[in-house]
Amino acid sequence: MSATSTTVVHIEDHNRSRASLSTTVSTTAHNDSVESSSQQQHQNELDQKQQQAPSSLPASLPLWKRILSISIRLFKQYWFLLGLGLVIGLAWAFPQVGKANGIIEAQYTVKWGAVIVIFLLSGLGLEVRVMLHTILRWRLHLVVQVINFIFMPFFMYGIVRFFIKVGANLDGSVYQGFLIAMSTSTTVSSNAVMTRNANGNDSGALVNAALGNVLGIFISPALITVFGDDSKVFTPGTRGRPDYVNVLKNLGLTVLLPLVVGQVIRYLFPKQVKYLQAKLHFSIINSLALLCMVWSVFCDGVASDAFFRMSGVDIVSIVGVDLFMYLLGCATCIFVARAPWIKNQKMEEPNMLKKWRFSWKDTVAIMYCGATKTVSMGIPLINVMYADQDYGTVGVLSLPLLLYHIIQLFVGNFQVPILKRWVQKSLDEENSADEHELMTAVEQQSLPTTMTNRRRQPTSTSEAPPPSSP
Repeated sequence: MSATSTTVVHIEDHNRSRASLSTTVSTTAHNDSVESSSQQQHQNELDQKQQQAPSSLPASLPLWKRILSISIRLFKQYWFLLGLGLVIGLAWAFPQVGKANGIIEAQYTVKWGAVIVIFLLSGLGLEVRVMLHTILRWRLHLVVQVINFIFMPFFMYGIVRFFIKVGANLDGSVYQGFLIAMSTSTTVSSNAVMTRNANGNDSGALVNAALGNVLGIFISPALITVFGDDSKVFTPGTRGRPDYVNVLKNLGLTVLLPLVVGQVIRYLFPKQVKYLQAKLHFSIINSLALLCMVWSVFCDGVASDAFFRMSGVDIVSIVGVDLFMYLLGCATCIFVARAPWIKNQKMEEPNMLKKWRFSWKDTVAIMYCGATKTVSMGIPLINVMYADQDYGTVGVLSLPLLLYHIIQLFVGNFQVPILKRWVQKSLDEENSADEHELMTAVEQQSLPTTMTNRRRQPTSTSEAPPPSSP
């Protein structure tokens, strides 16, 4: 019995030593695997610490210093929203400065210049190989464009028909403005900026912004023409005329060309571009250019008396419907991208659903690109299609799109920190899952050796080798 006990103890010691070795190998391999991901999360951790710093201020600090520190933190987090309120106030007070054909000729200096700056810096700030890889992701592009060009406009058409059916007391131009707004493509700048700020797939947002606006050259006028056949919405003489050549020229010079030039410069001088990106803070410049665009577009709306030609009921209805449509678009994008599944013991989740589901980084890009609408191409499209109408009519038709753009900027910026936390949580879960899979693989590799050693060890005194002769 003593020999048996000794053998069992020997086997257990051997197994413990093997388990210790497996754990050591697993830990070493895990450290190597998460080194790169830790570097990617470093900036996010710094941001979180900066946001948490004011809450941990020592109580001994004077009250005014604590208030100042919290105010600075809030300003850094929400400076864009404050700037948005500022430019809207300036546009309301001095519309002649930033309107088209105004004091600074904003149709060139702002509406061309700001868009060129945004896409040039976007091309400079994105790795060429990442852009090329993203272009081939057809599923991502298909989801965004279908939601943006099919779901959003036709759902809005259903809302308009419902209002007409119940006899809502709204101006006819409001219905036309709703359909024109939802027929435009995704925004060309703010979606990429907000996606980047939320730690989403900014390359996917850039590609879909460019792709959506190229498709919008043909799809947007086609949709407006289709809806224009409904005489209850577009009365005779109120339909626009599409001009594809002017829209294509405008888009090619302000969106596609700067993006390509930026990518070429990035490819030729990668180190110099990275240095400038760190020193000049491209994302801040992009946000400032976006504020300039909003200011100019709002100047157009105020200068055309669009707000004064509408009743209070019309304005409230536009804001309510625009807010509903944006939130509906966001919810639809998240639902389609994440494809929820209720856990059920009787039925496993289909593999097709698992393969379809996008990552949270992709979901952020899908949401911001699928639910947003552009003013940088939408307003010129309205101006071209309704060139024979008076300036005030064009302003009224542009109002639903303009207010939709303001709403998506306000709500979208409040969504940024929420989406950023979701993305970070998903990255942490992926790292944890990778660690578990790695440890499991190492344990499975060590298991056959342990079982072989067990079979080789004698398990009873009858199997013990005979004593050697002296």
